[in-house]
Amino acid sequence: MTGELTVGLLGAGMIAGVHAHAYRDSPGVRLAAVADTVRGKAERIADRHGAKVVPDLYALLDLGVDVVDICTPPTAHADATIAALRAGRHVLCEKPITRTMDEARRVLAAADAAPGLLSIGQVARYGPDHRLARDLAASGEIGLVRMLSHSTTTSLPGWSEGGWLADPATSGGPLLDQAVHSFDYARWVIGSPAVRVHCMAADSDAGALTYTLTTVRYENGAIAHIECSWAHPASRGFKLRAEITGTDGQLSWDYDHMIGGVLHAHDGDSEWWDVLGDREFTHELSAFFQACRDGGPPPVPAVEAVESLRTALAALESARTGQTIDLIRWEL
Repeated sequence: MTGELTVGLLGAGMIAGVHAHAYRDSPGVRLAAVADTVRGKAERIADRHGAKVVPDLYALLDLGVDVVDICTPPTAHADATIAALRAGRHVLCEKPITRTMDEARRVLAAADAAPGLLSIGQVARYGPDHRLARDLAASGEIGLVRMLSHSTTTSLPGWSEGGWLADPATSGGPLLDQAVHSFDYARWVIGSPAVRVHCMAADSDAGALTYTLTTVRYENGAIAHIECSWAHPASRGFKLRAEITGTDGQLSWDYDHMIGGVLHAHDGDSEWWDVLGDREFTHELSAFFQACRDGGPPPVPAVEAVESLRTALAALESARTGQTIDLIRWEL
């Protein structure tokens, strides 16, 4: 594919705005239209980027966009992804790939039959620190990876339309919305399928199962320890700590916040400078657009995202039942 790539953005929440901002660093890519059930939200993004506002996915498809970027709540991912793929479009779908495994299987079947690419927004793979650590581990710099720990702790996100993130039936809570990044990253680094999952979780003022500790065993014998929380004070901000331990060394990194600064305009809204988010999403979207031009492969294949979804759903089941989940035998 040569020439301009046009994008239709489905959803106009916080993450959609980040995506739209990141398009500007991909030459030859134009945001053509934005669709959202709340027209005012779509207008804010569209006006900023010179795009049209349309009512829904089918209006985006009628415009003939090359790419559909799906930034809706996860319960809406499956139907939108399948419809866009069947219409012959390339699709980038935010994580998690779907809310349920039944939906995920439907998406996989549609992706296998479609001419366009499907990639999933597991953006942690594109953070320079995360990618460098993975590349060093893959090179053998620290020997054979035996353990990975990944901790992301924050307060309950307050930006979702109608508070859908606080509804476990929609978001899956922090294990599915946030820890799915950690499960994906661990699988990518360790390079072996997850076989057992055990999760302990506590309730908090943020809701049920909002502080979690998950241990994952992989087929090659490595283990991952995943901490995830929406139960921390809002004043503390977002914090990340990570370690990869191998037979010949260890890598570690952390950061205390994701916001680099804020511009308080005399008129209009404040503008936050999300340094970490900007660089990760810029790399992620650039890689996806290049894959569309090259004819593939997708940067984050759907089948890999389904593994991360299944691990997160197993952690939820383990937290509810107190049982270790054997992924080899577990049916969902």
